[in-house]
Amino acid sequence: MGRIGALLLGLMLTSGLAPAQDPAADAAAKAAFKKLADKFKDVRTLSAKVVQQRRTELLDKPVTSSGTMYYRRDPARLVFHMAEPRKAEIHLERTSYQVYRPDEKRLERTDFTTEDVSTKILMVFEPKPDEIGKAFTIRGGESRDGQIDVLLESADEKVRKRLQKVTLTIAEADGALRRIVYIDGEGDEVRFDLADVAINPDLAPEVFTLKIPDGTRVLRRSLPSDK
Repeated sequence: MGRIGALLLGLMLTSGLAPAQDPAADAAAKAAFKKLADKFKDVRTLSAKVVQQRRTELLDKPVTSSGTMYYRRDPARLVFHMAEPRKAEIHLERTSYQVYRPDEKRLERTDFTTEDVSTKILMVFEPKPDEIGKAFTIRGGESRDGQIDVLLESADEKVRKRLQKVTLTIAEADGALRRIVYIDGEGDEVRFDLADVAINPDLAPEVFTLKIPDGTRVLRRSLPSDK
């Protein structure tokens, strides 16, 4: 998953706003988002199969990987166990983003000086319309096959430097979350296609514990706060 999302964060596209407003599409997006919020209202844990694609200007083709995603609400943590084409374990919480690559015996850790971006990524899994409405403008995107793209656009310039845009693909009938796309501050697009989503499965605490064996090379960096 690289940078932040390099995450997340960066969940998801260009830095500009949508070219034109469509009141009907915006209303449909808000209705779908409300169904998602109702569906996730009592979520404590979540798991799903995931296929991730990362697009970057540095590569001609997207980088694709697959595995399993896990979420825990309290304390909030989003974890990816990627199996193909190479193993990686990714942990996002409010104050850090970590990528552990066991085959390379390497851990990449990014510490956040503020929780702005990580909190907004995690808000996808605790989607309270009032809180989302304070952090993002909800816009309607493409609608097809009973699904609608819900665009979350931040008006906060500091957030846009890290997370330009988030797009959620939601089933209009029942509010099921099908896809998360985000564009990070460097313009990379990261897409997560979800399948077999399970709400409130029994997950062992170890799923959310990152165990780093002795001899692992640790690379650390801190994201500076934006004044």
